[in-house]
Amino acid sequence: MSTLSIFVNQQVVFEYDRDTVLDDQKLAFLDRMDADMARGIKIQGEMMTNPDDQQRARFVAMNLIKALQQENDASIMVSCAYLCQRNASLSEVHINDHEDLVKIEFVDEVLQ
Repeated sequence: MSTLSIFVNQQVVFEYDRDTVLDDQKLAFLDRMDADMARGIKIQGEMMTNPDDQQRARFVAMNLIKALQQENDASIMVSCAYLCQRNASLSEVHINDHEDLVKIEFVDEVLQ
């Protein structure tokens, strides 16, 4: 099984099966997420009017943090599905929370 591992402060808090097959309805929902983000997103108080793929991934990861804190399984799954669908080589998301600063790092799978 190929997984997307979510780390918070160096601890694995969730693992998502990257091989999960999404039906047409779920794929359409991810497309609607993209359409919504295309209208602009706010990341740590800064408005991005035309977010690029990296900014979108960061925005989704911020929502993933909130979903993990709230134990919202549906939002966790959607966030992970989005990150995997939009970056097929993504293997880890590292979230480090230090006081008021949140650092997010995306790690791609190393192909041997």
